[in-house]
Amino acid sequence: MATPQEIYDETKTRLDLNIAKAQMLEREIQEKVAEKNQLMQPIMEDQGALKQFAKLPDVVTETVETVESK
Repeated sequence: MATPQEIYDETKTRLDLNIAKAQMLEREIQEKVAEKNQLMQPIMEDQGALKQFAKLPDVVTETVETVESK
């Protein structure tokens, strides 16, 4: 049977590892959000350009999915 000290040490180690993993995931999320935000302006510009080109009589269009910024 494990001693109270062993149980404490095991629990503390698990807590420390989980906190470190959560912090790493939070950093990754922030990086991905920043990466997504950098794409928003070019996406909106391309959508606007496609809308203008679609108005031309000799341009065949397909349905374009639009992205809305939050």
